[in-house]
Amino acid sequence: MNRNQKILTYATGFLLGCLILFMIPREVEKPREHPWHAQTALDGTYPMTVTDEAGRSVVIEKQPRHFLSLAPSITEILFAMEMGDHLIAVTQWCDYPEEAKALRDAGAHVGSINQPNRETIAAYRPDLIIGTNFTPPEVYRAIENPPRTIAVSLSHDGVEDVLKDIAFIGKITGVPGKALRLIQTLKSEQAAIDEWLLPHRQKASRKVLFLLSIEEEGRPGWAPGEDTWVNDLIDMSNGENVATALGMSWGEVSYEALISMNPEVILVRDGTSDAECSNLRKRITALSSHPIWKQVTAVQEDNIHIVPHGPLNIPGPRIMDAYRAVAEGIWE
Repeated sequence: MNRNQKILTYATGFLLGCLILFMIPREVEKPREHPWHAQTALDGTYPMTVTDEAGRSVVIEKQPRHFLSLAPSITEILFAMEMGDHLIAVTQWCDYPEEAKALRDAGAHVGSINQPNRETIAAYRPDLIIGTNFTPPEVYRAIENPPRTIAVSLSHDGVEDVLKDIAFIGKITGVPGKALRLIQTLKSEQAAIDEWLLPHRQKASRKVLFLLSIEEEGRPGWAPGEDTWVNDLIDMSNGENVATALGMSWGEVSYEALISMNPEVILVRDGTSDAECSNLRKRITALSSHPIWKQVTAVQEDNIHIVPHGPLNIPGPRIMDAYRAVAEGIWE
């Protein structure tokens, strides 16, 4: 075989090999579907007319795809429902879970809860804006643009409100099944805590004071009164929230009120940084020598407990973590 024949043979073999490889079936990588396609609303669900907790009648023409959250609790609920991928922006206070914090830190935020940046919201062109009563009604009127952009306001002041609002969010976003699964999980967690509390429910309730912090010079700081979700947790734990004597939802506790309340148990929410946590522990240690605090039963009996900040800061899907922390703080 001469040189030209060899070259022709090699070339023919190479071409035949390429043709065979081309004809072999290959698995084509499909584009990743958006999680939305995992569950969609049933036919006939939309248009949907609902009344939000501000008493506003809202018409949602079609299943929304792009959400904007105006509250950390709403953000947490959406991520817990596996709907976080639909969030295009949050507030500057939304830092949980990590995906929400990453979204915020990447610049996808609209500022504060009570005065969000209206121009930024308009630029995002969301289908659905979900917030709470911490955002004033006039803000909702200014930022919504129906039917393109719909805004709803929720108000989860109690534990049952949290569950109800999860169901409401599932309804308006067309994924009631996701909401139901989350609610069932939370109810299962609640049942386990209720069972743990059974022997303690046979006892006399304990007088409890929940404080957001202990301020400089030992000032008691703020406490939740009636009609608050923390008050619900104390009541569910067979505790008596002595701060209801303040006569308001949230109020600042004076030294005089502290002596009058005389709690048997004090729960203090932890700090958010190492420095805050360290300062809190130093202040608690100093209470036994404070002229006012040392008169309080909880201080005398060393019955002051630090509870985690995160679950006891936001009334959202970590509500049962908060319930457990409160129950154990009162009875352990």
